[in-house]
Amino acid sequence: MPSMKLPIEVSVIIPAYNAALWLPRSVPKVAEAIERANIGKSEIIIVDDGSSDNTAAVAKSLKLTVPVRVISQSNAGRFAARQTGVQQAKYQYTLFIDTRIFIGEGGLNYIVEHLSKAKDKLVWTSHVVIDKNSNVYARFWEAITFISWRKYFARPRDCSYGIKDFDYYPKGTTCFFVPTSVVAEANKWFEDHTKNVKASNDDTLLIRRIAATHNINISPSFYCTYHARTNLRQYAKHVYHRGKVFVDGFLRRDGNRFFWPLIGFLIFSIAAPIFLIVFPEYIFYAAIAGAVAWLAELVIALLLSVPPKDALSLFVLSPLFAVLYGAGIWKAVIDIYVIRDRAER
Repeated sequence: MPSMKLPIEVSVIIPAYNAALWLPRSVPKVAEAIERANIGKSEIIIVDDGSSDNTAAVAKSLKLTVPVRVISQSNAGRFAARQTGVQQAKYQYTLFIDTRIFIGEGGLNYIVEHLSKAKDKLVWTSHVVIDKNSNVYARFWEAITFISWRKYFARPRDCSYGIKDFDYYPKGTTCFFVPTSVVAEANKWFEDHTKNVKASNDDTLLIRRIAATHNINISPSFYCTYHARTNLRQYAKHVYHRGKVFVDGFLRRDGNRFFWPLIGFLIFSIAAPIFLIVFPEYIFYAAIAGAVAWLAELVIALLLSVPPKDALSLFVLSPLFAVLYGAGIWKAVIDIYVIRDRAER
């Protein structure tokens, strides 16, 4: 006998910035997942965050079985767009999903079944599959993701983790299911505790706040497909942005495992150039050490069972990644801790 599903109501919130090409491809898949889960009441809220293309018009033209609302606002960043959606949400659960994401058809059905059986499994972060087809940049991100969260990706399975293991498992608001009241509280906390709402990684801080009181669940059965950037310019811009938002998420004493490595990077990135300027005779040796470390990266990736094509993409792109990501980190440090503090004084 099939188990009875708990009837739920869901508000889907999609922050959209220059997403006219993606909305007709990704949003219908959300509607299909809602229908398959037999969710009684639902809505899709698309928040146009100051796009310069025809995102709003495309969003309004979508013809779906699920009601769609389109809200336009001045560009304020991804968190602000999601916050607008949460404030307008009608229903008890919220599903965040980004425009470049294709949600798995049976993902919401899987969550609904679990809500019927286990009342404590309320918060779900999606298992992300990266579309790597003929895309060296996607393979790079796949390698980074696999290495960073290998505790899960080495053997994908149903997992539940809290604040203690927070930094060892994947998570993200890219595709994230949560009670609306829970995320509304976390949003308020985030606004009060972040140093730069527009340039902060809400994935980390927001979910860390939620993990303090609710376990985060992940399963290959609740999955989505992510479509990475496809050219060098897009990749470079994305990496630089990721470096900027990394700072506010991790340069804080809240128990995260990246605080001291980030401090170490900031010190090293200043000390090493100064040392080489004062002692230029060591530049040759520094270059040799860098080349050895670069080659070791490839060997280590392969030893960690990263697929060869992904490991090679990591090897080829990592020097550019290091420069752009580091530049983003320093831009955020200067903006947050120098320019802003000076303005406040």
